[in-house]
Amino acid sequence: MSADSVTKQENRNGSPEAVPSVAAGAVLVSAFCFILFIWALWISPFYEKGEPREGLVVWEIWHNGSWILPLRAGVDIPSKPPMFHWIAAATSLALGTFNEFTVRFPSALLASLGVLAVYFAAARLWGATAGIVAAVVLATSPEWWRAAISARVDMTLTFFMLCTFLYFYFLYKAGGGIGRSLLLAFFAGLATLAKGPVGAALPGIAALLFLCLKRDLAFVKRLYLWISIPFGLAVAGSWYFLAWLQGGERFFLRQVVHEIIGTPLGGAGHNHNVFYYVPALFAGMAPWSLFLPALAIYLFRRRGRLAEKELLYPLAWFAGVFIVLSLALGKRSVYVLPLYPAVALLFGAWWKELSLDLSAETAWAKTAAYAIAAAFAIAGVTLAAQALGLDVVAAAERFVRPKSRDGFALVAGLLHDFRTTLLFCGAVSLLGGVIVIREARRNAWNAVALSLATVLMISLSAIQSTFHPVLAANYSFRPFMARVRAETPAGMPILFYSGAGKPAAFYARAYLPSFLPLERPARPPYYLLIWEDEWQALKGKPGLTEIDASETTGWDGSERLLLVAVAPGAGIRLPDLVEPADEGAEP
Repeated sequence: MSADSVTKQENRNGSPEAVPSVAAGAVLVSAFCFILFIWALWISPFYEKGEPREGLVVWEIWHNGSWILPLRAGVDIPSKPPMFHWIAAATSLALGTFNEFTVRFPSALLASLGVLAVYFAAARLWGATAGIVAAVVLATSPEWWRAAISARVDMTLTFFMLCTFLYFYFLYKAGGGIGRSLLLAFFAGLATLAKGPVGAALPGIAALLFLCLKRDLAFVKRLYLWISIPFGLAVAGSWYFLAWLQGGERFFLRQVVHEIIGTPLGGAGHNHNVFYYVPALFAGMAPWSLFLPALAIYLFRRRGRLAEKELLYPLAWFAGVFIVLSLALGKRSVYVLPLYPAVALLFGAWWKELSLDLSAETAWAKTAAYAIAAAFAIAGVTLAAQALGLDVVAAAERFVRPKSRDGFALVAGLLHDFRTTLLFCGAVSLLGGVIVIREARRNAWNAVALSLATVLMISLSAIQSTFHPVLAANYSFRPFMARVRAETPAGMPILFYSGAGKPAAFYARAYLPSFLPLERPARPPYYLLIWEDEWQALKGKPGLTEIDASETTGWDGSERLLLVAVAPGAGIRLPDLVEPADEGAEP
């Protein structure tokens, strides 16, 4: 590509079209990712159990220096290897603070770097236009975006797997080599440290399938497996060995038996049928997924030239991983996150030809564009109607399950408080739909992509910076824990009466210097954090005084949390405070 900020390419009719340079595109993609993932990362408090569960592990590293085997709440063996937690702890140390931003930052950073990696890969294979489209498709896919702004290990796993996937292909094109093979093994080892051996296994399956399709299994010799495999095992295995020395049998049962063996066999729950990932992937890439039929036809028509057009490897990547994950019993929509970059790469290659009027799938693409425009129009009208006082959400409440109606009522209340934002988003959605139709009719597909990207960026940013913080505040225990800190004397022990929910435990350990979750003082005085239903059984006993209560209940349906003072002489026995591992119960 030219070093100039803009280059030219010609479509089928010989008309020149402006194309950004690779460097200019990288700047654009970086800014796009910052807006989508990072800039509002600190606003929402933790309220559901997944993020604070990982945050408790990060706290143990940051506060106690437990880098090898940080025990959640001082007792629980974490269910995942510590790569995510290491990066979050390093962020906290670098910034000199520990909060929601530092815990979430690894996901946002690695999601951005993953989008950039896909951009550079697509730009190198098919040009900057393909790179930008691939990056935009990936960054605005709802499942990718959701993982990017969450303090969970999935994006860390996906990023290092993405490095392994991409590096293998460029290693193949370079003809192999011992140094390059060791770097490939290094990436695979880091992926294993993110979530276990699946991080190395899935890229290996995709690579093997690709070599079979290329009928080039002889290339395996150029990977120098006799040294690269031991090197990769050393990268990941060094931590497993040190953690086993510290955790012994409990570590082996938790990390190896339960996670590595049990999860694929359905031991962690989330058991679904073999077709589960079809609708999950379609929803996770909406609205881009409406173009998938056109993309599939494009690939089928070029089935004899896939390798020539650099399409065979991302297709093998997608097919191999999709089949393996579909055969596993345990399934969650986030498990197929490593497929999204492969689909985005295929999108970029196809869209490049579509934009140059070199693709025969224009009619299919227009059908998808019109369907997306219609969806944007419906969404725009709905948001505008809600903003103008017509309670569309309440009207739809009758069509949902009874147990979901409380959530509908909460959403309706939130929307009522943000009428200006709703009206703006509705106008953007309507205008975006109109532009998509106009540009699709003109076959101006780069303008279609730009319109879709703009609408999605504004919509997702509004959710992250406006609606989600208010929703989170309705369930978070952060304000209550801040009051507990102010209302309890310095140095006075504070305990949970029984096992706490993860959001409450996170803010207890982060903000209460004297919080002792697993210690039982010999005698009062001390303070108890106790759930409302547990308090009803103790209420009225001498020496117990309710001091404060949370305004909110937990996201998981738990009761309010109360602060109770226990005076000297009070006869109270604390129950067992050790919580069983509960990762498998997560939706």
